[in-house]
Amino acid sequence: MRAQAQLRFERDTTRVVPAIVGGPETMRIDDEGLGWHMKIGIGLWCLQSTATAPRSFTQAYAELREDAELAERVGVHSLWLSEHHGYYDGYCPALLPAAAAALSATESLVVGTGVLLLPLQDADRVGRAAADLNQRFDNRFHLGMGMGYRPTEFTAKGLDIAERVRRMNAGLDTLAADRPGPMWVGVTSHPAARRAGKRGLGLMISGAFSKQVVDELVVSHRQAWTDAGCPGGEQPPVGLLRNLWIADSEAQRRQALDWVRSSYLVYAGLGWGADDTGVDFRAQIEASMDEVEASAIVGSADQVADELAQYDVDLVIARIGYDQPPRSALTEVIERIGTELVGMVA
Repeated sequence: MRAQAQLRFERDTTRVVPAIVGGPETMRIDDEGLGWHMKIGIGLWCLQSTATAPRSFTQAYAELREDAELAERVGVHSLWLSEHHGYYDGYCPALLPAAAAALSATESLVVGTGVLLLPLQDADRVGRAAADLNQRFDNRFHLGMGMGYRPTEFTAKGLDIAERVRRMNAGLDTLAADRPGPMWVGVTSHPAARRAGKRGLGLMISGAFSKQVVDELVVSHRQAWTDAGCPGGEQPPVGLLRNLWIADSEAQRRQALDWVRSSYLVYAGLGWGADDTGVDFRAQIEASMDEVEASAIVGSADQVADELAQYDVDLVIARIGYDQPPRSALTEVIERIGTELVGMVA
């Protein structure tokens, strides 16, 4: 049975504001009619057991449920999961069962995939599973999809990475027709932004881009939606993944930025994300980490809110799910995002 969740939009005089009909929350104009509400989610939960932070997978899934419960309790909008295949650390290869675990532990929290690698999957099966999750859990599941970029993941599935664009387009067409619930497309390029817009699907922008690039991708997405005749009748929402941390001192700020850099180093600098993509990540690692650090938003809750206010997006996913921070630091920042930041941008 197809889930009945859909996207609705409420307007002020200047912009479109998205809402989930039938979902646990609605984004609406504030009482004074002054603007719109930015939602704050957290991510990316990958369920790894890494060399720097080993744990049992039983513990990883138990902590996912604990983190989902905490996020809901402090008022965070959503928690997002990430998929890869064939990593040494058990990086989550099956997001929908993991999403079900988080959904079953909560009552109002939105749980999303950020992103599910659609060309590696059967779109009909994904659609049925997404619809089932939304039927079971009050339309709280959001399906975020991306293309993937590691040749070894396609090879392991018996697929050719050269077919990924065709498979992505075909899968999106299937899902856009079935509408199993709220859907987003993860993007790193203008063609990908247009791919989402022309189907009336939400846009989820990768985390390391400058504000200028983010703004340009939003324009491409909205223009494609308009050019396609406004499919769905409501302007689809825009989400932004951002490395983000709340820190009160310069020492805490530096520590958070070091965690961001270390996370990138482990996967790109040591080759786990490289394969034979044609890009020598290790030769460019310092410049790449500098770029990632420059795009991170780290500071007091006031400072973070001020910077987020510059973005024309409806949802920000605070990327905090690194394996480098101690667990106490992770749970503390989840609580601070909910109790301090959410109210400043809502």
